[in-house]
Amino acid sequence: MSIPAELRNELEDLYAEYADALDSGAFECWSDFFGEPCLYRIVSKENHERALPMSLVRCESMGMLRDRALALQKLNVYGPRAWRHLTSHLRATEAAGHIAVRANFAVFESLHDQTTRVLVAGRYLDKVVRTDAGLRFREKVCVYDSALIPGSLVAPL
Repeated sequence: MSIPAELRNELEDLYAEYADALDSGAFECWSDFFGEPCLYRIVSKENHERALPMSLVRCESMGMLRDRALALQKLNVYGPRAWRHLTSHLRATEAAGHIAVRANFAVFESLHDQTTRVLVAGRYLDKVVRTDAGLRFREKVCVYDSALIPGSLVAPL
């Protein structure tokens, strides 16, 4: 089922703005992409397929998102790096009260003294809602494909 072109454009803008904010290190704006209530998870493909609750990251409220962003900016210690989030194959269907969105993602990481590498790849399984501020994520579930995740996964996906 195809969605209207205007909605597709709005969704593509949401995902592009989300990636731009993360890639530029604007973590203080990260929670602005979510509506309340919200859920953000980074979960392995295996745990997702088995419906297991264990997640690498799980934020169940706007406050938890803001705490995570503050920790990224003020508390976590990590060397300088650049990230590039790529999103592709966006598919959406309108459901009761939200838009279900599936998309592939890859995050590349570049460190000063190393070659660029694929940090993580997977798919987004999101629920998007329309708010007074525009489209926002109600749920953002990042399902990563690999059984191993690099220790340098410090930023949101």
